[in-house]
Amino acid sequence: RVPFLLVLFVVLRLVQQSFETFLAVLNRRHALEPGRLSAAGRALGIDDGDLAKAVAYSRDRYRFGRVSGWAEVLVGLAFIALGGLGLVESGARAVADGLGLGGLVTGLAFFGIVGVLSGLFELPFDLYDTFVIEERHGFNRQTLRGFVIDRVKGIGIGVALGGPVVAAVLWIMERMGPTWWLRAWGVTTAFSIFAAWIYPAVLAPLFNKFTPLEDGELKEAILALARRVGFRAGGLFVMDASRRTAHGNAYFTGLFGQKRIVLFDTLLEAMGAREVVAVLAHELGHFKLHHVRWAIVRSVAWSGLVFYALSRCLPLEAFYAAFFLDRTSYGALAVFSLWFGLVSFLLQPLGNALSRRHEFAADAFALASGATAAELGSALRKLREKSRLLPLSHPVYSRVYHSHPPLLERLRAMGALDEAAAPPPGTS
Repeated sequence: RVPFLLVLFVVLRLVQQSFETFLAVLNRRHALEPGRLSAAGRALGIDDGDLAKAVAYSRDRYRFGRVSGWAEVLVGLAFIALGGLGLVESGARAVADGLGLGGLVTGLAFFGIVGVLSGLFELPFDLYDTFVIEERHGFNRQTLRGFVIDRVKGIGIGVALGGPVVAAVLWIMERMGPTWWLRAWGVTTAFSIFAAWIYPAVLAPLFNKFTPLEDGELKEAILALARRVGFRAGGLFVMDASRRTAHGNAYFTGLFGQKRIVLFDTLLEAMGAREVVAVLAHELGHFKLHHVRWAIVRSVAWSGLVFYALSRCLPLEAFYAAFFLDRTSYGALAVFSLWFGLVSFLLQPLGNALSRRHEFAADAFALASGATAAELGSALRKLREKSRLLPLSHPVYSRVYHSHPPLLERLRAMGALDEAAAPPPGTS
């Protein structure tokens, strides 16, 4: 007899994937409607050649997304339904028994095996994405050797940092009684803060080279902006993003005294000094308006809620048996993460709605801090051009997936859009 919870999970996951496919088809038809696309191109100053490149890039990403998305879902569900997690559990126990160790090592081996299997499945898709799609459209600048080195480094960091945290959570779950979730919450929160603190100076340099921004007009303008908004940066750096991609960006990162302003070298190639400062004014707007601080608070609170919900599921035998697992702490984490993926998708539009609201607020802050609508608008247009994104998306699709408002909406809000040429509000 097939467990009811397993059937329910499979059905809900297939419904989610079918709905996501429907949204992707809806969005593509909306974005490629000739009249609407032409009007958006005129309003944004996109010539026919650039628009054709954006359409071609969008087509390849759409096809790849549908194939990879359905492959991941179908293979994953087949693995689960055929008792794959139970087989992994048996293998993990064999590893632990062979080493003469107990349940904690079994849990670590369980997640290690799952991670290896997941990585092997995703590897062909990652290679195709990087060396076929991104290469075809002129974005990829990474070598196969660099790709492999990045993956090895990522695995090493995951084992070195993630392993101890998982081990600590498993130990707490098994030893700390009914209030274990409070202690696990505290440990993971402390780790998250620690990782954010060491990221700029320790982790990020493992993948990219960060060079102090040279003295000159741009540096002086950025420092003047930072002084105006009260941002004490630990340094201004240029990141060698061009070793991997042609996409451009800028951000600030870190906590306490480790805060840094980072500019992609590809961004500096594409923009003038005033446009770069306008982009940074937007990013610093998130800092000054406390968006980052409250995002951390929400993340911590959400983590606590997740651990509490998990604690309520621990005694439920059917919770494990439906996925062919014994009642263990690592089994609880594995099964709960599967169900949590469904819940996260339902809550995703709420988080994105808040994020889009913050983006509008950061744009307004940038204009109030000295950037002009023309400078910020030009910078946003160039970022779109560097990423070769279509200028349109269906409103429903955007609300489900996009943390940033569509470009037309942002330009309209800051008064940097040619309304005579633009599509009507609400169609972007």
